[in-house]
Amino acid sequence: MKTKTWKVIANTGKHADLESGVERKEIQKPTHISARDFAHWLAPESRIDDNALQSLFKQ
Repeated sequence: MKTKTWKVIANTGKHADLESGVERKEIQKPTHISARDFAHWLAPESRIDDNALQSLFKQ
């Protein structure tokens, strides 16, 4: 199965808006990382794939 790549549209430090083609989703900041780290991981206009996104939520 091909890994989906998401483009980061916006990141407020509390949640990020992502899109992949016509699909969009909003993700909330995991509680175990700081807003600064979350903004660093998902900087606006960056791209992240599903595997990297899942690793962000693992403790």
